[in-house]
Parts: sequence; C-alpha cells; structure tokens
Amino acid sequence: MRSGAFGLRHYLICLKGVVLRECLRFLHQRERFISSLVRPLVWLFIFAAGFRQVLGVSIIPPYKTYVLYEVYITPGLCGMILLFSGMQSSLSMVYDREMGNMRTLLVSPFPRWFLLVSKMLAGVAVSIAQVYAFLIVAWFWGVKAPPLGYLFVLPALFLSGMMLCALGMLLSSMIKQLENFAGIMNFVIFPGYFASPALYPLWRIQEASPLLYKICLVNPFTYAVELIRFAFYGQVDWVSLGVVAGCTLLFLAGAIIAYDPSRGLMTRKQDTGGNA
Repeated sequence: MRSGAFGLRHYLICLKGVVLRECLRFLHQRERFISSLVRPLVWLFIFAAGFRQVLGVSIIPPYKTYVLYEVYITPGLCGMILLFSGMQSSLSMVYDREMGNMRTLLVSPFPRWFLLVSKMLAGVAVSIAQVYAFLIVAWFWGVKAPPLGYLFVLPALFLSGMMLCALGMLLSSMIKQLENFAGIMNFVIFPGYFASPALYPLWRIQEASPLLYKICLVNPFTYAVELIRFAFYGQVDWVSLGVVAGCTLLFLAGAIIAYDPSRGLMTRKQDTGGNA
C-alpha cells in the first residue's frame, strides 16, 4: 500500500502508536524519570545555594527587578532537562537500531520524514512532562514564575525540545555502536550546556572571556535557554525564536537525509555488514 493512499486517520494512528510506545517505555524506566529530576534539582538546591551570594544577577531583560540566582537558573535547568532528554531519545534510536526495531519502523509504508517527526514529537512530549514535574518541585521550594508563565512557556519548551530532539536524532545516525554514545554526550551535552547563559548571564561571560562569549553566541542551546527565559514572563525573544526554529529545520533535514536508505544510515549499515 502506497503512503499516498493513507488518509489523515491513518497518520494519526501511526503518530499515536509511536508516541504511546515512547511514553510507555519512559513509564517503565522509573530510574530515567528519577535521574531526569535529580540532575536539575541538585543544581537548584546545592549549586544555586552555594553561589547565591557570589553571583548576583543585575536587572536584565526579561527581569524588571533583581532576582535570586535560583530564579535565574531555572530556565537553564529546564533547558538541561530538554537537552538530556533529546540525547536520551537519540540513545533509544541507537538501541532500537542494534536490536532491529529501527528497521521495522523505517520499512513502514509511511513517509520517512513523518516517522522521524513522530519520533521527535514522542520525545518532546516525554521531556515536557519532565520539565513540568521539575517546575512543580521548584515551586514548592519557593522558586516561582508568574502564574501565566507556566502556560506561556509551553510553546517555547515545545520548540526548544524539537530542536534538541532533532539534534539527537541527527547524532544517532552517526553513532554505529551503543558504546560510543557516552563519548558523543561528553562532546555535545556538557559544552553545549556550559557555553550558554544557563548558569551565568551573557554579559558576565563577556567580561570574563570574550572568546567564550563568542562561542555562546554560536551555540544553539543559548537561544533555547533565552527563548524559555523570556516565555516565562510572557515575552518573545524574536532572535532566539528565529535561531531555534531555523536550527530545528536544519537538524531535522540532516536527520531525514542521514536516515535515507540510499545515502545515509542504511547504506553504511550494509557496507559495515558486507565488510564483516
């Protein structure tokens, strides 16, 4: 049956199946949920408490008054959850490929781009749930955003999550073995996180190291954090919005090409198998 013969109902059923599978996998991996919360909470409870008096945050947009350091780093910690979740999604892609599940998905009569986008949407849905769980704990800790900010930030979380999931999907096409994933994480996650305004304002980074400041400006994660930060206060950082949207399309296009059987992942898999 050709993909063109499918109607909207068939596409929705396929999307539901992919999203449901990812959600069930997440629910069955309780340690994954716990680790996704422990990581940012450690930074919020321990790191922020230790640096509160050292790293004062001046009045910079979108803030209209001085804010506690815990309040400042909360958007960055939301970005941290999305970043790790995006990389976790790429890990599941590598695992499915080694177990043979990926081939079952990719030989589906549905368009490849739709299957990859469905996989991204599933990863984003899981990551956003983790972010809101973190925000609930932070709220009880006294770190609160404006009430409507929790609603305004949802589109920013979604778009940022799509960008990071697309990046993870692109990376998964380059990883041939599950054992190599840890190395990729070290070269992507930690530089991406620390070379951003997640923990320190950009003006402080510029004062400390002009070179690091320039690196932050070309780091897509920088704009994801700023997009989330402004959204909490009902504002739109248009530069960040444009960069995040553009990077999402770029990473997704790269992933679709990489998973094309005629030139990407499948060709390399066959070459590897032929040489074995």
